[in-house]
Amino acid sequence: MQLTRFTDYALRTLTFLALQPVDRLSTITEVADTFAISRNHVVKIVHQLGIKGYIETVRGKHGGIRLGRAAVSINLRDVVMDMENILCPAYCKTDNCRLAGGCRIQGILRKAMNAFLEVLGEYTLADVVSDPTRLCHLLGLEQDQLLVAG
Repeated sequence: MQLTRFTDYALRTLTFLALQPVDRLSTITEVADTFAISRNHVVKIVHQLGIKGYIETVRGKHGGIRLGRAAVSINLRDVVMDMENILCPAYCKTDNCRLAGGCRIQGILRKAMNAFLEVLGEYTLADVVSDPTRLCHLLGLEQDQLLVAG
């Protein structure tokens, strides 16, 4: 199964925020620069993550973004399901497939997708950032203020 870039970047954004001190507000520009993602793309991602309650956005001169709840309460399956528009691995009905009605591929792929989501459901954002020292090093983040939002 392959996730869209939108979902991939949403997971990266959440990871970045989970590595920040709990009381620190990060900026969209920081996230965009850290992962070399278009700032405009991150704006859209942050908007969706905010709507879904994964992050909190604070407006104003000293505003920014941070996790909206503890990393341990952010389930990866939920994030993927909320960020992906379509979780159907085959488009049998939209492609006018000549095998429609007699093919078992759709059911097999649905079963595989359910297994994929079930595995994701076993993990939270806290599991993703369980080695904050290494992740901070990889991202070039300062470790002296490290206080992971668990």
